[in-house]
Amino acid sequence: MGPADIRARIRVGDATTLISAPGVHLLTGHVGKGQQFDWVVIVGFEEGVIPNFRVSSADEMAEEARVLSVMLSRARDGVIVGRAASIPTNNGRPMNRTPSSFLGQISSAHPRDAANLVAWLSQVSWTDIAAR
Repeated sequence: MGPADIRARIRVGDATTLISAPGVHLLTGHVGKGQQFDWVVIVGFEEGVIPNFRVSSADEMAEEARVLSVMLSRARDGVIVGRAASIPTNNGRPMNRTPSSFLGQISSAHPRDAANLVAWLSQVSWTDIAAR
């Protein structure tokens, strides 16, 4: 399956399909509040993204932590948190990225590393998950 095939399968949903339609749903942390999903994937877990680079006060940092908490708590089975080690700049040179300051708090939950996540995904009963 190529990129054109994948693009042809993308559908834009609305409030009626947000939690009822199967598939991957792309949401902000605010939109996901009050809903449950089998898996939550959080991307951009880097300083300047989560928390946002515009955060300038303790109150704003607390709000960023609250929104992250909402994102983490929406998952029934698990959360995958991803970040970039570097990103290309406009001139093509890589710019190193720093992990989010929230990473230490998530680490206290004893998350699986990439190898253990792959092992878990290969052993889980997908039939049971699909039956929900």
